[in-house]
Amino acid sequence: MPKQSANNDAKGKHLLVVNTGNRKKRFTLKRLRDLGYQLIILNATENWGSPYAAHWILADTNDHTASLRAVKDFFAEHPELGPDGVITFWEDDVLLAARIRDRFGLIGTSYEVARLARDKHMFRAFCTEHGLPAPGHALIDAEADPEEAVGKLRFPMVIKPVYGASSAYVVRVDNPQELRETVDYLRQNISTEIESALSVSTAIMAEEYIDGNEVDIDMLLQNGKIKFWSMSDNDATREPYFVETGQCIPSRLSMSQQEELVAMAEEILERLGVEDGCVHFEAKYGSRGPMPIEINLRMGGDEVYYFVKTAWGVDLIENAAKVMLGEYIKKISKPERPKKFVSGKYFLPPYSGVLTALSLPGKVKDGELQFFKQVGDAVLAPPLGYEYMGWTYAVADTLGEA
Repeated sequence: MPKQSANNDAKGKHLLVVNTGNRKKRFTLKRLRDLGYQLIILNATENWGSPYAAHWILADTNDHTASLRAVKDFFAEHPELGPDGVITFWEDDVLLAARIRDRFGLIGTSYEVARLARDKHMFRAFCTEHGLPAPGHALIDAEADPEEAVGKLRFPMVIKPVYGASSAYVVRVDNPQELRETVDYLRQNISTEIESALSVSTAIMAEEYIDGNEVDIDMLLQNGKIKFWSMSDNDATREPYFVETGQCIPSRLSMSQQEELVAMAEEILERLGVEDGCVHFEAKYGSRGPMPIEINLRMGGDEVYYFVKTAWGVDLIENAAKVMLGEYIKKISKPERPKKFVSGKYFLPPYSGVLTALSLPGKVKDGELQFFKQVGDAVLAPPLGYEYMGWTYAVADTLGEA
């Protein structure tokens, strides 16, 4: 089993990054490069990540066999380059990173465990089997009658892809007619062009609706121990869809409720066998207490890095890399009060169309704004698409001010 290194010097360490992701992920590669790591990037093509890459391995990351062969051949030809560790910031490639971890005996989560966490139906089944919190759930096979497939599940329900991400194709249904209409729509329209993470499978499932306040728990794990955790509140979504609208940090839940949520997350991760890495754990606290939504075995996307860094001064990219490279990190204690309070909002299109005008401030005081669309770009709102145009956040000394 891989062990922690006594050498915590980043210089000379070769980190295999699986998939650059899109341009929104530029900050991850830049931060790793600035830390001094030599980045070997596995990606379909050389792209905007070239300034940060020491070496490229070119392969279609949706094809695990071809990718593993390309990685094996590269390191057979360049044994001096390691790899010393493997990491991904892209949900699509959590499973491929796990396969590489297994093949090279690196630190991280095994493919078997990663699949249990990544497959939403398998995850619910695992929790139920082990007496862990889980809503009623059912897989809806491609040819199955939706009402027969869900059996005795109670409305309202949530219909979702088994391998989805970014809340794409996640829909609340309140009665049998909505169930049938939603399942029929997804069967005809679900597409990897809308959500690339569905390249693994486009299977769909149903689960009973979970009430309560939704939170994200961002954690650093090493040797099965939580070295750090941070919790943020998610704003209410525009149901029946679940595209995120905004969030704030720290959570407004009571400390006892937060501790219950973290204890639940810790037990689930321990039961699964997740021991090392940066984990983005989505959950709710409602009438049934803490309930898991899903586990992402990588750092949370978009604003998560900035939120945690601003509120607590903890660098998730730096510490995630250290964990994956076997550099021991001490437990990080959070003060009772954060350094700053942060509140953020997504720019969501009210309906699908073409962006015809755009006016943005040149700079946001005590915060940040990122906008990814330009005049003339198409923007797709649910159910045609599940994208956001950008995001912004404000920083203040109190949550009310933020």
